[in-house]
Amino acid sequence: MSLFRPDYYVSNFENINIDRLKKRGIRLLLCDIDNTLVAFNDPESNEKVKRFLRKVEENGIHVALCSNAAPARAKRFARDLDVDKVYYLSFKPLSRNIKKAMKHYNVSPNQTALLGDQLMTDMLGGHLAGIYTILTAPIIEKDKWDTQINRFFEGFIYRHFEKKNILKKGEFDD
Repeated sequence: MSLFRPDYYVSNFENINIDRLKKRGIRLLLCDIDNTLVAFNDPESNEKVKRFLRKVEENGIHVALCSNAAPARAKRFARDLDVDKVYYLSFKPLSRNIKKAMKHYNVSPNQTALLGDQLMTDMLGGHLAGIYTILTAPIIEKDKWDTQINRFFEGFIYRHFEKKNILKKGEFDD
């Protein structure tokens, strides 16, 4: 179950303490798109996301997108957000694209973090790759049908964590 546990749990991407990442030696932040940076059904990026990504990069941390989204959506967001690299159709929790990103940016797992909104894709995928994981609450409660299935099973994991006093849904580190 520890593979599903985030290393850092925030209510919103804007609340990430960048100094915390720098102190950990993070040099690459991989960001999921849907329900992490924007709502899954939102066709546009927004200024809050752009400001956040600029702030991360101004602090010496590279940013890339790592999403299970289709190429057209992921590439559009990368272009709109002025992000150089996007890894689409990542099939998280598989770690193939996470490892490709680390190789591209010449960073090790202990210098890499993944920001996402799902335990079963983002947190598991990050831990399987050996990287630091940051869980954020979903931007909106509504999900695509396939994500709804994941959320159903996430409920069991959250209840297990809460019983063991490990993590409580909605009790953030920020």
